[in-house]
Amino acid sequence: MGTWVGVVLTKSSWSLASLFGVTGISLWINIAAIFFIFLRVVAIIRVTKDIINRTNSFSLQIISILFVTFLTPLVWLPLYFLIRPMTYKTDRIPRREACAANLVPCYNCNTLNPKEYVCCIACGERLKIKCKECWTHYAHSFAYCNVCGAPNIDV
Repeated sequence: MGTWVGVVLTKSSWSLASLFGVTGISLWINIAAIFFIFLRVVAIIRVTKDIINRTNSFSLQIISILFVTFLTPLVWLPLYFLIRPMTYKTDRIPRREACAANLVPCYNCNTLNPKEYVCCIACGERLKIKCKECWTHYAHSFAYCNVCGAPNIDV
């Protein structure tokens, strides 16, 4: 048992030349090949995660992964940037979640704004109007004032 430990820990068994079984320029070519294979695998994994987070379209996901797998980076990277969606799936908040987060959409540009804001953060349009009867503020989407019932019309 002691001789086996001695064999494993000898310096010659841990060199790169003995690991790959080659020396000289062939050793560096093998290291470079392993490095580029590693980069390719990382690129495939990264693009797979990215396209899954951007779209639900199964065909677009498959095409993107095939581009990365079978084409050179000089070809697939520009093609991938052209076909992938610009936004992530989670960028758009559903209306129910927006209401739960106390956000209101702007009636002019549909940007979600906090309820306490008076003007839209994207277009500057007023989010609330002042009632002509009781002077309270209420949303543009209301047909009538929620306090006094006055109609939301300009005469």
